[in-house]
Amino acid sequence: MTNDYLELRHLKYFVTVADELHFGRAAERLGISQPPLSQQIHALETRLGANLFERKGRGIALSAAGTALLPRARTILTQAERAAESVARSQRGELGELHLGLVSSGPFTVVVPRVLARFRERLPNVRLLIHEMATSQQIDALEQGLIDVGVIRPDALPENIKAIELFKDSLTVVMHASNPLAAGEGPVDIHELAGEDFIFYQRHLGMRLYDEVIALCTRAGFSPHILYEVRELPTIIGLISGGFGVAVLPGSIQRVRVENVVYRPLANTEAATAVWAIYRDDANDPMVHAFLDIAQCLASKGVKA
Repeated sequence: MTNDYLELRHLKYFVTVADELHFGRAAERLGISQPPLSQQIHALETRLGANLFERKGRGIALSAAGTALLPRARTILTQAERAAESVARSQRGELGELHLGLVSSGPFTVVVPRVLARFRERLPNVRLLIHEMATSQQIDALEQGLIDVGVIRPDALPENIKAIELFKDSLTVVMHASNPLAAGEGPVDIHELAGEDFIFYQRHLGMRLYDEVIALCTRAGFSPHILYEVRELPTIIGLISGGFGVAVLPGSIQRVRVENVVYRPLANTEAATAVWAIYRDDANDPMVHAFLDIAQCLASKGVKA
């Protein structure tokens, strides 16, 4: 690599070409003609001393070097945008912003909305930006500096990520109103679901919950028949409303009321999932610590899910 420094525009050009894998479409998105774009990419490759794209006939593909650079380039561009936004907010008299990752079930708990409300009361001039993300996505985003705090269901954490347990959320069985189990009262034991079709979150999105439910079924003497694995909570609820299968989800989901969907608590005493606030161990932003202080305060008061 030469001593020339990289410019943000070079990274922007590179990311756009990587997204499109076509110089013509990338140039159109950027509002420039194709020859200058090709020249800028070539200049970037010269500065880095590596080919970022492999030319294959009329098409292109990312090289190994390009694949390595892409996530870092995205992170740098995002952080640059956030820096510019911070200056603009300062000019408007705002104090800053906090990027919060949130699992899709978080807003349906009692604790999370209370934390958000208390944070807004304490720091009314701070802009709170919420990013709905699965647990694994939040961990990656926190490491890359794309979010400041996360609210997740437990998963294995890297050494540089710390966690505060906010509360434990009991598990509930979600089923269609026509299911015979829906007619009963009181909790449902996991073994009663042995003959049911299950709908799960995709494992990589909510690994701990996925594994917890599998373990409950295994201890009850059966392996669940998984009908569908999906990405989003509304998809699970919608499928069940349409008569497809059952799901075992955090109890706070019961606040979602949908036609033909019935909730019954799971009887098994060990059937619970925790909710954590996570943050980088080198976090020094006072807004991050204010959020964590509020979350810890409410957690210490034993606020229910």
